[in-house]
Amino acid sequence: MSAYDEPTWVNPATNDAPATTEEADTGGHVTAPPTPIEDYKKASKKSLPLMVMSILNIGAAVMMAALGVLTLIEVNNSGGVSDLSEPFLASYMCMFALLLGLYEFLWWMPTPNINRIVRKNFGFLYGLLGKGFYLIFVACLCVGLGTDAKIKVLNYSTGGCWIIMGLVHVFIVCFRPELAVQYHAPTAGLSSPSDQLSNVV
Repeated sequence: MSAYDEPTWVNPATNDAPATTEEADTGGHVTAPPTPIEDYKKASKKSLPLMVMSILNIGAAVMMAALGVLTLIEVNNSGGVSDLSEPFLASYMCMFALLLGLYEFLWWMPTPNINRIVRKNFGFLYGLLGKGFYLIFVACLCVGLGTDAKIKVLNYSTGGCWIIMGLVHVFIVCFRPELAVQYHAPTAGLSSPSDQLSNVV
């Protein structure tokens, strides 16, 4: 051993063993493992519950966008705007619904450039737990409209739908992990495996 109790392989000058390398015999029939994008396309779309959840998320996004647009129309038709909270919440509803709808469309039809931008800025959507908490958080916007909403039935049904879908996402992560591991977020446009795992909750 060298000074300071270092092993001999640290200092090549004291290492007497010759450096040898051997070529591994692979038999010539080894193929490369499938890329993460191929795995994503095969595994994630085969799970019927995950496909149904995605379709229901698209439906919830449409309901939220409709509620936001109808609320903005009702506020405009009512004349003067005495309280800015309704149009403010309605515009946020439209933006959050658009974000969820965009992500779900990326899950079905990955587009590399859009996927990179969405993943960089909204990585919490790329995991079931993050998306579940997002759904629950955005459902609170419907509660924010509350009794002031012009379209109460759509308001409460949209809020209830988003809360239920959020709870289903969290339930799957906590109590059905075998289903949660089948979920694969879109990876189009991401070059390295570290890119594919970064910014995901």
